Amino acid sequence: MQETYNHKEFYRAHLARDPRFDGKFFVAVKSTMIYCRPICPARKAKLKNLTFYTHAAQAEEAGFRPCLRCRPETAPGSPAWIGTSSTVQRAIRMMEYFILEGLSIKAIATKLGIGERWLRELFQEQVGASPQTILISKKLDIARNLLDNSSLSITEIALSSGFQSIRRFNDAFKIRFGKPPNVFKKNTSLEGGLRFQLSYRPPYAWDNVLRFLNNRAIVGVEFIEENSYQRLFTYGDIQGWFQAKPARNNKIAFEVKVNKNANILELITRLKNIFDLDADPMAIENDLKNDKKLKPFLANQKGLRIVGAWDGFELAVRAIVGQKISVSAARTVLGRIVNRCGEKQSFDQSLQLERFFPTPKDILNEDLSNLGLTRYKIETLKQLAAAIENKTLILDGTACFEDTCQKLLSIKGIGSWTVEYIAMRALKNPNAFPETDLVLQKKISQLQLNPKNWIPWRAYAAILLWNIQTKGTI
Repeated sequence: MQETYNHKEFYRAHLARDPRFDGKFFVAVKSTMIYCRPICPARKAKLKNLTFYTHAAQAEEAGFRPCLRCRPETAPGSPAWIGTSSTVQRAIRMMEYFILEGLSIKAIATKLGIGERWLRELFQEQVGASPQTILISKKLDIARNLLDNSSLSITEIALSSGFQSIRRFNDAFKIRFGKPPNVFKKNTSLEGGLRFQLSYRPPYAWDNVLRFLNNRAIVGVEFIEENSYQRLFTYGDIQGWFQAKPARNNKIAFEVKVNKNANILELITRLKNIFDLDADPMAIENDLKNDKKLKPFLANQKGLRIVGAWDGFELAVRAIVGQKISVSAARTVLGRIVNRCGEKQSFDQSLQLERFFPTPKDILNEDLSNLGLTRYKIETLKQLAAAIENKTLILDGTACFEDTCQKLLSIKGIGSWTVEYIAMRALKNPNAFPETDLVLQKKISQLQLNPKNWIPWRAYAAILLWNIQTKGTI
């Protein structure tokens, strides 16, 4: 159920600087033509002088510029763009993943199988801004981030943000921020890397997230130390490493190193997916507590998050390997697969981590026998890798969700539990629910629960029930 608010309720949240509403709406001041986050520390204007927007792009399309103090581009995103169609959601994901390819709105519409005019109408109806405005906004968000947090030149930043010319970049940047990009350029000494922070809506159950990751960490690929998580990653021909740890003011701090210029927007999207940073815990809890039988358990489970995955293929491999065995046993087998199939990292010898998770091509080319896998699981992994490699199966959220689920089910050895688990963690479907899971079936029976009451947040209810069963060990 999507929450709706009127302007007076938005104004009260704005006056209180309530961080739970950060990114859920933006406040535009008519006299200054500046728009802000609801948590902005600036002096508050009177209600009659304000206009409220649910998306930053709406404010920009109306002629407002972002506040240089609270920086609206750093607010948490819309949680899975709730209230928009799957077509709009896929279009937005394509913008994020293909931004360096210069994908036009017409090309995105073609990939979606609809006309460009229809796509524009969908965006205006559901987002309140044109797809071109959304695309430019995303490019400029990345550019501003890189100006603050990288040692890249302005030319490199323009290209890394998806602009095909420096002139267009400078013009678009000045229109949005009122000043040229060189005014914002900071000297950063982090060679070959980035440091930045991403916001979330509180509360955030960081301890649960870290525990989840620690229980499943693959030796050589991932490492948990004190209050931080780090891992190696690949996408396309990019190889890299990142570390995440909690920061002040409802943010998570990231340090990232890559072996070459990368699609930073895709990188940030993947990080947000892993840590579920765009989730709206207040909306989730408000809906789930309508189930009177579930409500008592929510008091001790504040800030629920669904831990995502760096890569859909990796998550699918983990799910298949983990079928009918314990988390610990699956972790051992995955470690063996990585040691045999994963490429050794050589771009930074100072890192404690040694290997990348195998690519689909690695799985296809290597012998998976004598690793603790049944021959049926080996065949399933090979079929999965082949489908990903030949692009008949796409697990990054840009493909039709229903088609993706059907294609997964067509692979022998993948059943409904595996599909729903992949949908939860890789495809970020908040309503996915592995109803055949034995723990969930047990808790539903014991507590006489009805999963229909949890729509559209059944995935979060599943996390809650798993937490209850294991008493905090996810």
